[in-house]
Amino acid sequence: LRSGTALALFSAFPRSERFRFTMKASSSMLLAVLAVATFLQGGVAAFEKCEAQTSFDIVMCKSHMCTECVLEWCMTTCQALQEDHAACRCESWPEAQKTYSDGDIKGKGKVGDAGDYSK
Repeated sequence: LRSGTALALFSAFPRSERFRFTMKASSSMLLAVLAVATFLQGGVAAFEKCEAQTSFDIVMCKSHMCTECVLEWCMTTCQALQEDHAACRCESWPEAQKTYSDGDIKGKGKVGDAGDYSK
């Protein structure tokens, strides 16, 4: 459609209907812009690197020991690493997860007083 044709179609509606359509379109656009702005600015907190982030990433965030291992030794070693680097966290962790122990640890609940050896 050319702009003249669209204007002719739009002006064919009564004034009250044109106003209602314009308000709905404006409201929808405003809500969409606000949603995108909230997501980009305040909805997702920016990740802040700690002083030892590079080594923390290697040992905690990307190692088999702290991501896939189900042995008690792995879990306690990773918890000790987190204690030594309390200000560090993995960028891939959800915003709510502040520490290693807050997350979904592979061996969580399967060592210590659980399982066959707890009896």
